[in-house]
Amino acid sequence: MADNRRKAVGRLCAGLFAIVMAALLAAASAAHATYWSRYHSPHRHHHHYRHRRTHHAPAVMYHAALLEDADTGRVLYAVNPNLAWPPASMAKMMLLLVTVDAIKSGRLSYTTPVRISYKSAMTTGSRLGLREGQVYPLGELMKAALIKSANDAAVAIGETVGGGSIEGAVRLMNAQAARLGMTDTHYETVDGLPPRPMHDVDRTTALDLATLARALIHTTDLLQWSSLQMAEFDGGVAFLHNTNHLIGHYYGCDGLKTGFTYEAGFNLTATAKRGDMRLISVVLGAPNNPERFIQSAKLLDWGFNNFEKVEVLHVGQTLPAVVQLGNGRTIHPVPESNLSLLMPKRSPADIRYDYEGPSVVTGPLPAGTLLGKVAVMDGSELLTKVDVYSPVAVGAAPATLSATTVRSDAQ
Repeated sequence: MADNRRKAVGRLCAGLFAIVMAALLAAASAAHATYWSRYHSPHRHHHHYRHRRTHHAPAVMYHAALLEDADTGRVLYAVNPNLAWPPASMAKMMLLLVTVDAIKSGRLSYTTPVRISYKSAMTTGSRLGLREGQVYPLGELMKAALIKSANDAAVAIGETVGGGSIEGAVRLMNAQAARLGMTDTHYETVDGLPPRPMHDVDRTTALDLATLARALIHTTDLLQWSSLQMAEFDGGVAFLHNTNHLIGHYYGCDGLKTGFTYEAGFNLTATAKRGDMRLISVVLGAPNNPERFIQSAKLLDWGFNNFEKVEVLHVGQTLPAVVQLGNGRTIHPVPESNLSLLMPKRSPADIRYDYEGPSVVTGPLPAGTLLGKVAVMDGSELLTKVDVYSPVAVGAAPATLSATTVRSDAQ
């Protein structure tokens, strides 16, 4: 009897202890969640998407991010835009750009036959499964490298555009980066693969990747491939499924390229066009595959929701600078073409034009002679600078500019 009573009391105490501990743990968990929701929850603005409510420390949603106007290169938002980071397979963007340049020059063509080398066939990672000795048109390999991110195709392309060596292609890639002003970018591979695990050798930045994306958008036709969810390879030999999951799921998205290695994490350079607006987003170092697409979509959404195209200059527009001619006449420099810029939707723009030019212009000058530049300003922010020209021919007498810099509000 006594033993039974002791066992019953023991079971009762153990049960009460378990109930109390469970209550304490629940209270602690609730308090922890309240703390993170109060101080670390996501805000409505996209630049706080890096944190989300969690019962642990908030995850880093990316290490660098950028949103840019694809037409002018104006940065609309950036986090760590100059952070050195491995591009991973986004190195193929530059490989494809130099390949298009070789095609434009006539050195290669999209139908150039490419023989698959042993090195190409043995390339690891994402691949088509190409075999040594096979021959494919260069254009088909370019399509596979862009859509499927096929490393074996990239190596075959690199050997072709590099004159038989990967090293030759890498030299072309670095030279092109320098011409584009990508000062923080250096390539040592054509495919972005690390030479050994966790040791990527290629480096770039979000800002440089956006610059590269603009070059691809405006000087190549590669969006015709990057916009496809799926495509045939070499007439149906294989099917290419796009690694960019925004394609077909995010309205207006038609490019560009994903990248992943263990060191780089999950990267994405994306572009989307809606109406007359095209944006570029870059996300570097997302923690998983879905998150890079989620964060890219949030950046693009924020841009499309908060900006609109506004015409700030038009052909023949009278600008504030007054040029005094020898005969007493005056002329006003004019822009050569229309200019539209992305402006915030919900805040009135304070557009003005600051003319920058010489104080004296010596004739004779034909109509259309470059007179200087006009800086398009929104308040104190420089939006862009454009060349402006003489609207009429100027005779032999010198023409005097009333001021080297003239400020005026937009009309």
